[in-house]
Amino acid sequence: MQENDTGGGNEVRRGSSGYEPVRAVLRAFRVLEEVNRLGQARLPEIVRAVGLPRATVIRMLDTLEVADLVHRDPDQAVYQATPKVHLLSSGFNFNLWLESATTPILLKLLRRIGWPSDILMLHGREMVVSHSNRGHSVIDINPRFIGMRSPVLGSASGRAYLAWCPEDERERLIRIVCNLQDQRRIRAEIKHTRAAGYGSRDVALPPNVGALAVPVMIGDRVACCIDTVFLPQVTTAAEVARKCLGPLREAATEIAAEMSMTTQSKKGQGFFALSTT
Repeated sequence: MQENDTGGGNEVRRGSSGYEPVRAVLRAFRVLEEVNRLGQARLPEIVRAVGLPRATVIRMLDTLEVADLVHRDPDQAVYQATPKVHLLSSGFNFNLWLESATTPILLKLLRRIGWPSDILMLHGREMVVSHSNRGHSVIDINPRFIGMRSPVLGSASGRAYLAWCPEDERERLIRIVCNLQDQRRIRAEIKHTRAAGYGSRDVALPPNVGALAVPVMIGDRVACCIDTVFLPQVTTAAEVARKCLGPLREAATEIAAEMSMTTQSKKGQGFFALSTT
């Protein structure tokens, strides 16, 4: 293994040809990945995220601007990815990959706990169901659930996402999804969620369905969340947590392993660049 100066770890892989990778290209992709993740980012945020010298990051950003992959807003002094970034992953169907990679995990989880589960990803200020085993469950809880959206603050998955995502991302999301008066309460709820070890949905809200969720972590970042949904007239959240939380966390670890393989794949610039979270 070779020393890595890309700002992300101590080792770097060689490609299938065996040649040493072009490190400047790796650094540029790393910067692009963070700009894409952050949405709109100022230079200090990007420097902190990639762990490279400021001058290096500026050169990488200038290069990405010339390639029309990054745009700098001179008025607000923020960088953001351009639509051309989508072309980098145009040959990769993320939804098909996610279904193929996670269906065995979701089916095994369903056999273990009985209640159906979903994989949800952050899109803007909502959590969106990307895959589910509800269609395989004998318990009929809205089986046509793919693509359904839930607000970050009102869903178990959204609360789990907020509780475990990096602090800078969390603060940015809090500013987006709630007003200034509610931010203190939301931060207290996030602290409670972390202490509990999972996100939960308020069963008093319509529809009358409960849910518990845990994050799927890649490093210190939340790739997505996985939940278990249940009927509160049949069981309690505490009972579901007691019986299902262990298997749910194991499933999250297995999904993270699958996603990490995609992050390291030679076919793309990493999981977070290929999935538009």
